[in-house]
Amino acid sequence: SRCRRKCLVVALLALPAAVPVSHAFTSTSGVGKRPYMCHQRSASQEDDPAIVAPAAAGDDDDASTIDPWVLRSVTFACLDGSPSSPDPQLLSDYLMEMGACSTAITDHDRDTSRESPIFREPGDDLEEEEWSTAKTASQNTKAALIRGDVAVGTNVWNRCDVTAHVPATVDIVRLAEGIRTAFELPSVPRYAVDEIPDVDWVVKVQSAWKPIVAHGFALRFPWHTEEDVAEAIDNALVDVDGEESIPYEDYATITLQGGIAFGTGEHPTTRLCLKFLKGILTSDEEETPKISKLLDYGSGSGVLGLAACSLSPHLTAVGVDIDADAVAIANANAEINGLPMTSYLPAQTVIDNGDAESASVMMRGAAANAVETLPSDLDGGECFDACAANILAGPLMGLASTLANMVRPGGQIGLSGILEAQAPKVVESYSEFFEDVQ
Repeated sequence: SRCRRKCLVVALLALPAAVPVSHAFTSTSGVGKRPYMCHQRSASQEDDPAIVAPAAAGDDDDASTIDPWVLRSVTFACLDGSPSSPDPQLLSDYLMEMGACSTAITDHDRDTSRESPIFREPGDDLEEEEWSTAKTASQNTKAALIRGDVAVGTNVWNRCDVTAHVPATVDIVRLAEGIRTAFELPSVPRYAVDEIPDVDWVVKVQSAWKPIVAHGFALRFPWHTEEDVAEAIDNALVDVDGEESIPYEDYATITLQGGIAFGTGEHPTTRLCLKFLKGILTSDEEETPKISKLLDYGSGSGVLGLAACSLSPHLTAVGVDIDADAVAIANANAEINGLPMTSYLPAQTVIDNGDAESASVMMRGAAANAVETLPSDLDGGECFDACAANILAGPLMGLASTLANMVRPGGQIGLSGILEAQAPKVVESYSEFFEDVQ
């Protein structure tokens, strides 16, 4: 790409490297059939108090009186990859085929001394072979394989729990026996059964999700009342970084309907970007150029562009996202708030040069004609005074030349979604096109 020096301030909004998290769960859809493998249960599992012996669930129920809409939770615990233990992911697929409403794989050793991560932390110096054969101080077993992002959906922990939600009409004893037969196990796997309470999860989530208050912005959702917003602001006596409290009337309030789009204001990276935007839009420094056109790249729900528009009445924003659903949601949020922001899919050149997965997502959205692609007059031409891009380190590095061609000389850009260990590589990528990268 063409190397150009521009007097641009690039702010890297990086987060400290997180403690390795190994207890996130993956869900399976049950699509596709694969051969079932034979696995053996280790002797150490027999003494694990977390394992519940098989119980004849439902023996006392009269089948004619069971409500088919009632759900039960059945958990097959401590699947460790031994010959008498079914493969967790194959078991998830099997349970879906047998009528489960959903399945989840979780770390059996979560929050214990045996817990180990399944993804390498950025900046770790261990080679792939060292990770795959690593031993931990607390266990004499091979650590979970660490394969990076390519392992999403394929990596599992040393010991897993597989939980399935099944209708109450399912004969769980027969289901467990079917697992023994299908996986050629020497005995029926042990499991625990729990009743699932009948809860209106929409109401429950809404009641627990309070308005988000950060850096002079109050982000509310459609079900929040004025009293909810006022209470959240009253509770924010000091902002997240120790800033002075802001009078209620000075808060910029935005209504968001997130849907499936990223961006509610709760994530630390979003808060970092809100702080960046507030800083550049309210700066009293004379040398700070006026910002009238903002680019929100990786816009998600449109929260950053909308926040900027709400803070500066003379500003217009353009959002770009690879997800057509997110673009539609961002445009709907702009209409709800009456703010001058329009979102698009990326230009065709970005689709052509992107990775295969991102290109597939973008092409499906473009083919559906649900949303528009970024117009040519906005693609390049250095037409934006500032940019906020809250994505991930990898995509941000690949977008360096694209963003350089979209932001005018002297403009400012804030990049977020970066861990501290990733920051040097991001700085290196942007230093080719920008000055004062920090």
